[in-house]
Amino acid sequence: MKNQAFNPFLYYSEQLQHLLFRAASQKNPALWLYKNGARTPLFMLEALTRLHNKAFDEKLFDKWNKRFKKLEDLFGQIDLYAVMETDLKKNKKVSKEIIKYFTVTAANYTEKCNQRLREKEWLNEKMKSFDYKLSEFSVEYNKEYEEALKFAIEEEIDAILNFSLKYNFQFTKAEEQVHELRRKLRWISIYAQALQGLVQLKKAPKKQKFELNYFTKTNLASPYNKLPAKPKNVSVIEFDHDKFFALSWVIEELGILKDKALNVLFLKDALFISENISDMEAKEQAITLLGYKKTIDTDILKEASGILKTAIVKDKILDHLIV
Repeated sequence: MKNQAFNPFLYYSEQLQHLLFRAASQKNPALWLYKNGARTPLFMLEALTRLHNKAFDEKLFDKWNKRFKKLEDLFGQIDLYAVMETDLKKNKKVSKEIIKYFTVTAANYTEKCNQRLREKEWLNEKMKSFDYKLSEFSVEYNKEYEEALKFAIEEEIDAILNFSLKYNFQFTKAEEQVHELRRKLRWISIYAQALQGLVQLKKAPKKQKFELNYFTKTNLASPYNKLPAKPKNVSVIEFDHDKFFALSWVIEELGILKDKALNVLFLKDALFISENISDMEAKEQAITLLGYKKTIDTDILKEASGILKTAIVKDKILDHLIV
């Protein structure tokens, strides 16, 4: 991309390169990067390359998207087990042996991350290579560029609608259906942040009526809903303000349900390995230790199905999300 004062890629590339440079002198680079927020610029670069690959079909974006994703996924695994470890330490019913399982697993993923950092030379100014390759992709931030991105996002929204209709909003599998749909929805929201002002929110002339209350105090105050300011002299994409906030609420609610399902799954695995019991017994114990109802699996699917059907079919939060 041309060397301009404004460039969303370079904004996050600079952040990541700075963190990688500092991590190179640490005894445990992966752990240091995890604790110092390297996952955020990685996630944003993954989003930007994902969107631009869909919009322009350039090998550059496809190649680097895979690189960013593989590294970000490792930080994601570290986070899952580290957070679970912290939460379970507060539960007096959970044994030290179970806590140790999460401690060791998080450490194992940290080592895998360190190995990837070394083998793929992330700590050796790798991002400069990305910046150089990016300079070969020429673009002006004009109406044509905006339309290409907008079309790519609209295609993703259509895919989300088709995915939902395929199951008629009667989801029966948490990971393959509910969690996957949440990931698809989340990318739309992340694009708005990652594009560093190329997406702006616009309020509709008339107040929109929704069946669900999307405008909670938490959602209104969320930093993820405060988009970067519009850059000077560029064409922007406009998202409907209220529907964007509704989308954010749905993602957050599905995230809460996702965490419950993962808590059961991870604790079940820990009990199965540590206690030498059957898979079914481990799951029953996990549900009890976490204080959930025995019907947690069906409850999650039912609640998620209801939220998504109301939001997408009745409240139409994806219809005309892009103004």
